[in-house]
Amino acid sequence: MVIQAKPAAKKAAPPAKAPPAQSAKATSPIVGKAVVKPVAPAVKKSNEELLASLDAINDKQARTPRNRAMEDTLKMREHLWPGLDVKRLWLRTDKSRKGYATMPRTMPQIINLINDVTKQVTGGKAIPAGKSYLVLWCRVFDEGFLKIDSEPVAALEAGYAGERNVTTWREHLSVLKDLGFIDSKDGPAGPFQYVLLFNPYQALKALHAKGWVQQSAYTALFQRAIEVRATDLTED
Repeated sequence: MVIQAKPAAKKAAPPAKAPPAQSAKATSPIVGKAVVKPVAPAVKKSNEELLASLDAINDKQARTPRNRAMEDTLKMREHLWPGLDVKRLWLRTDKSRKGYATMPRTMPQIINLINDVTKQVTGGKAIPAGKSYLVLWCRVFDEGFLKIDSEPVAALEAGYAGERNVTTWREHLSVLKDLGFIDSKDGPAGPFQYVLLFNPYQALKALHAKGWVQQSAYTALFQRAIEVRATDLTED
């Protein structure tokens, strides 16, 4: 009897290995290329912003000489008046001091020019309307607008006394209005109760263009304006 041997069972094929995961580098569509991040476009500053930046720089540069000038002034004052009691002085930097006005440093020249140019609108007669103009500046705040509730009091401050004080006050304000230094509206307290103060530099510049201001006086004002860093006469 012949016994046939059973064929050996076939070994199961090993499971197919999963293909190795490809790295992101291999599959990335930008392999070998540098990744460039987008750059935000530069923001252009407007002319106003540039001018504001320049003004800030100029103010910062001017602050140091100003402080130095103050130190020099204090040293000179101490040399001339040693041991001075500063309480005897009226100092704007003293926070306890109240009741002061803000006005152009050229105000003395402006007042003189007003007194001289009034003759152009009064038939050749110069009148001291500059005193009334100073009263307005001593009463105005930073809005360029003020109220005159008592004309007799304002007239007295300008040096007008007597029976015609209010009449003189009104005449001088009318001249200031004709020359372009002020505008006014009437109210219950009088025809000049509400007053608007215009830029005196602009008013004088316009009067100079008409030939009403002497060249020598205008040049002196121009020079002083440069000294105090006022640019009003050079603005368009």
